[in-house]
Amino acid sequence: MRYLSLLTFPVLLACATVHADSGGNKEMESVGIVDETGALFGLRFAPPDEEGWTRKSSGLSVTLEKNADSNEDSREIEAYPIRLNAPVSPTSAYIDNIKRNLVDSYKNNKEFKISTFDVTQDPNNSRCTRVHLLLESKLPDQTTQERKWSEQYTLSCGFLKYKGMGFELRYYHRYIDSKKDDQFIEDARRLLDSVVIDNN
Repeated sequence: MRYLSLLTFPVLLACATVHADSGGNKEMESVGIVDETGALFGLRFAPPDEEGWTRKSSGLSVTLEKNADSNEDSREIEAYPIRLNAPVSPTSAYIDNIKRNLVDSYKNNKEFKISTFDVTQDPNNSRCTRVHLLLESKLPDQTTQERKWSEQYTLSCGFLKYKGMGFELRYYHRYIDSKKDDQFIEDARRLLDSVVIDNN
């Protein structure tokens, strides 16, 4: 589920590619679109270097999953194009818009409530923001009766060349209290830091 109020943009350009390629010694996942001039724009990222992940693609997006069938401890990474509903510059206004959208999205949500969230400018790229969102389920896990959480880190980037368009990379960890992983913040930071923006 994508929690920001951002619309996936229609396919107005020539074609789209979702593939893995090699960047140095690391295999990089790539999500991008080729415009009418043949130029590629999108993002690349280095997926976790560990076993157990499965990959699937749909349209212009790619999804990596680990323990997808578990209700107690699962992970998911998504990369996909977006149409921005606010300009990426100035960054402060873009951040404020994301915050408003998050609050509005969960104001009347029947399944989750916001425990905490933070939206900041990406330290590596002024056209990107980083979002940390921690959601608490309103109902405990049916089997263990423990509290359930959905925690996510997101990189949201807009393009200067293609106004109103961008890409997002989102890393989820869904877990019960006893499966909380203190290493997740570092795993997410490593993933977001690996992002390379193409054709800005």
